[in-house]
Amino acid sequence: MAEFVHIWGGAGVTIGDNVIIASHVAITSTTHSPKENVIKDSVIKKPVVIEKNVWIGTHAIILPGVTIGSGSVVAAGAVVNKDVPRNVIVAGVPAKVKSHIERNSI
Repeated sequence: MAEFVHIWGGAGVTIGDNVIIASHVAITSTTHSPKENVIKDSVIKKPVVIEKNVWIGTHAIILPGVTIGSGSVVAAGAVVNKDVPRNVIVAGVPAKVKSHIERNSI
């Protein structure tokens, strides 16, 4: 895990083995509804799961309720608001699958 990584784990954040998290990444399992009064009980809590062998690029944002599948790459600056399948590269705002990663078995 690099410098300036922020993890807000109010609903739980699980990070698997061999995960690379670049600098300036934000991971949050809590947020609030923009439709509600922030002062009142508008907090939304959903756990985040980052499976093994994931690489998260610099300045990426991982939002509540997301699972990132093993072997996947989150590109720099991506905003992940939905689950990411295994062995894919996601990029963009919001993050979308850009390509699949072929894994050779040994």
